[in-house]
Amino acid sequence: MGESRQRPDERGNEGLGRFGREVPRELRERIGAWSAHPALRPLLDTLRAQTTLKRFLDYWAEARVADMLLAHGCRLEWEVPTPLGRTCDFHVVKGDQQFYLHVKRLANEENSARRLGISSRLRFLERIKRPFIVRVRWEEDLSEDRMQEFVERAVGFIKISHVGDELTVRADSGDELGGVRIVAPWEGPHVSLAIGLPEGFIDEVPRIRRLLKRAHRQFMPRATNVILLASAGINDASDVETALLGSHEERWDTHPPKGRRVAYGRAADGFWSGRRRPMSRAGAWCQVGLEKMEFPTQLFLREGSKVPGSLESLLRELFEAERTPRSHARGTGPGTTGPGE
Repeated sequence: MGESRQRPDERGNEGLGRFGREVPRELRERIGAWSAHPALRPLLDTLRAQTTLKRFLDYWAEARVADMLLAHGCRLEWEVPTPLGRTCDFHVVKGDQQFYLHVKRLANEENSARRLGISSRLRFLERIKRPFIVRVRWEEDLSEDRMQEFVERAVGFIKISHVGDELTVRADSGDELGGVRIVAPWEGPHVSLAIGLPEGFIDEVPRIRRLLKRAHRQFMPRATNVILLASAGINDASDVETALLGSHEERWDTHPPKGRRVAYGRAADGFWSGRRRPMSRAGAWCQVGLEKMEFPTQLFLREGSKVPGSLESLLRELFEAERTPRSHARGTGPGTTGPGE
């Protein structure tokens, strides 16, 4: 994670330390073998030394990233100093390509674990013919009648609303039933649902932007730097995309795509909007958890900012488990211009 580090425990404790028992054995053994890896032994020692779960998870994110990079045949250096007295988490080299990687973890395990499943009644909302991602939340323990009332009011709202609109749904008695927010356009013809928590929608974008700015301060000058956001939620990649490219907004100064009545673009609040931070050209996201062997990733490349072709191919190999749609990887599009810093 760069910046300040805690001294590793010198006791040489076994495994991965206090919290390593929650890790699948295959991972525990593979990362534990770094005792014989000079470049990664310091990361292993630091991981073992942690006494709080939060700090362990911070370094666990770095360890999972390092494990993935090694599996792709990369050579790694950990905590590489910069001329400004900071550190890059990894110097990554494969063949004649290299870059500096900055890993930041979004601590959202609790929110991700508490996300609700979609009830069968709410599936009715997915029949609405509007090309939007819609975030819904509802109060726990709603009766069948109240859930039906919530769905009916949500349907009426979704049919007439626009990107960015939000409704708090209340019963005739005034009791709150839940909420609905039109989050973003998407490619499908019908509504796609995203689930929030009973007490409110969780907007991680401001926190992600702060992490991006912290990582940017740790860049290695005159080199390719990549920021990787690690989080617990499988759907967090969309928040990373919004933080990088800007919020979705309707546009009236350009023509909509064929078959659409409204054009959408990006607001000027993105980390990459306009001429901001020209040294930042690539970002990525990964899902990290203690008990998971899976390691989903997604890559984002800045529109109009050149990454050498061979290096772009390496980044795609490393951070695209499946090829990222163009709308995610590139394309700030209309509405993303903003003042330089």
